[in-house]
Parts: sequence; structure tokens; C-alpha cells
Amino acid sequence: MTTATKRKPSVRKSATEDEKFVVRFPKGLRPQIAEAAKQAHRSMNAEIISHMGRTLELEDEVFRLQRVIDQLLAANDEPSRPAARAAQEIHA
Repeated sequence: MTTATKRKPSVRKSATEDEKFVVRFPKGLRPQIAEAAKQAHRSMNAEIISHMGRTLELEDEVFRLQRVIDQLLAANDEPSRPAARAAQEIHA
């Protein structure tokens, strides 16, 4: 007499809960991505995600630094009170 093994019903899950997005590359870009992925020992998908994430981080940092530069330039345009007072005394 043979015993039948009971299997749990398989529930098909997607590999991940990630969103899919189709991208069209300009001619010549795909081989560059493939080479970068090979050098980094990761898939092309992982390479693209890595680059996009890093690019977004850098853009945020550039925006933050631009605000700091704008504030410094604006502060430099406003004469300081002692300097303004000295300039008034010279012209008086």
C-alpha cells in the first residue's frame, strides 16, 4: 500500500511586489548599461535602478546646495550694518 503525500496548494506569488515599467533606450545605450551591469556584477535591471536612485539623490543634493548658494549670495548683497555705517560716514 502506497501512501499519497499531500501537498500544500501552491499560491502563485509574483517575484516581488515591484511595479513594472517599460523603457525604450536610445540606440547604443543598452550595451552601455549591460557593460556597467557586468562590471558591477549585477543585472541590468539592478544597474538601472542603482543609477536612477543615485541620480535622484544627487539631484536633491544639487537643489539643496543651490539654495544654500542663493542664500549666501543674497546675504552678501545685503550690506552689513557696520559696513553700511562706515560707508555713510565716508560719504557724510
